[in-house]
Amino acid sequence: MSGLFGTLNTATSGLKAQQNALQTIGHNVSNINTPGYSRQRVNLQTNIAQQLPGIGQVGTGVQVGSISRMQDQFINNQLMNGYSTTGKHQSLSDTIGQLEATFNEPSATGLANQISEVFNAWTYLASNPEQAASKTMLVQTSETFVDTVKHMSNAMDALKRDTIQGLDKSALDANSTLKQLEDLNQQIWQASVRGFAPNDLLDSQDQLVNKLASQGNITVERDKYNRVAISMDGQNLLDANSRKEIQTVTSMNDAGRPVLTDGTVLEVEAEVGQFVLKSGADGAATFSPINLESGAVKGTQEALSVITDMQKDLNEFVFSFANAVNTIHSNGGDGRNFFTVTEVNASSTIQINQEIRNDNNLVVTGKSLDNTIAGDGSRAQLISSLKNTPIPNGDEWFKPESMTVEPGSGSNSTLFSKYNSMVTNMGIIKQQSDNMLDTQEGLMALLEQRRESVSGVDINDEVVDMIKYSSAFQANSRVLQTLSDMLDTLINRTGV
Repeated sequence: MSGLFGTLNTATSGLKAQQNALQTIGHNVSNINTPGYSRQRVNLQTNIAQQLPGIGQVGTGVQVGSISRMQDQFINNQLMNGYSTTGKHQSLSDTIGQLEATFNEPSATGLANQISEVFNAWTYLASNPEQAASKTMLVQTSETFVDTVKHMSNAMDALKRDTIQGLDKSALDANSTLKQLEDLNQQIWQASVRGFAPNDLLDSQDQLVNKLASQGNITVERDKYNRVAISMDGQNLLDANSRKEIQTVTSMNDAGRPVLTDGTVLEVEAEVGQFVLKSGADGAATFSPINLESGAVKGTQEALSVITDMQKDLNEFVFSFANAVNTIHSNGGDGRNFFTVTEVNASSTIQINQEIRNDNNLVVTGKSLDNTIAGDGSRAQLISSLKNTPIPNGDEWFKPESMTVEPGSGSNSTLFSKYNSMVTNMGIIKQQSDNMLDTQEGLMALLEQRRESVSGVDINDEVVDMIKYSSAFQANSRVLQTLSDMLDTLINRTGV
């Protein structure tokens, strides 16, 4: 169309294009504080020109070619991987921090201090073997030691249960996120096939993908409609046509087989706390373990392994401690044990012998098991020396005839050093995790800054664009006003 009406159409297209641009700017400004929002930009392009004989092509105005998100996919991929790595170290650090609080070392109420107090009580008893008060003090101090050990054991059991429950909840959260992504895939597809750019839906999709990545390392692929397909450990979790379910191994049965939360016993090998992928219907479901490399779930799984190892080490220490004291106190099994304890779950079963609790005079102080030698504190003195005396492997280290400990051969360490080694190893793990977390948080801050420089809304830039497009809108309005005047002249002021 040429002439005044063609020019009128050209000016109208300019008005509409500037109006759409201003509306997009308003959308950006409205979402300046919306988490995960990506700045949008209107891409303007000229309309198809009109061919006029003898003149050539005449422009017909402008149109909105598209509204695009300002994104740098390379930065987005780095952020996704960064969320996974940060989640791992954050989760590991938090859980090990709770484990450290259970040990509460070094402190006046920690087990290390209680161990020292017990050996000090044996030292005092060796110097005062005939005093009833020294035996009473020994029993009471040993009771405090036993109570501290049991409290630590119960606290670690509770922390382990909470950690497993946390992993089970993470699986539920991951399934919920996958369901939301499945719904978004459908909405994005419906918009894309109609030729629309579902920018806000894609922002929501990115946030959900990052949320899932923070739980465990994932691989993400997008099709031509921007639907996501997600896999974990090389196993498909979600695609355009299907979605699978993640479950958690929460226990082992008596046969040593992994058991899920709902009681399903698996035939595959899996550890407590491990994710497994469920495929197929309940009646014919198959399960395959998922091995993660990073993510909050991986950090929690590593922390669960540390808790299990610390429980094992504490049980071994408590049994070694009680067994060493019993060996000397009972003269190698001929007399009465000072402690009662089982090798399995020693930290939760240790007790002071009930007979000794009822009668403190049954505490053996000297070489004679019935305390017939007055003033003899040699046996109590030998027990007190166990704090810093290396105990060899095997059962032949105690020599009752000479009331000594034979050095022996093989790997051996003192009771006190065994406990210190446990606490030190735990501290090293915590420190390494904290250091990695600090480094990763610095990297994530840099990546977030880079993302904001590309995708974030800058109010100054938006104001500049607002002035630019509003000026263009006003200019097109002036063109329309001029055309209106021209048409008025043509229609109302010409002719007879």
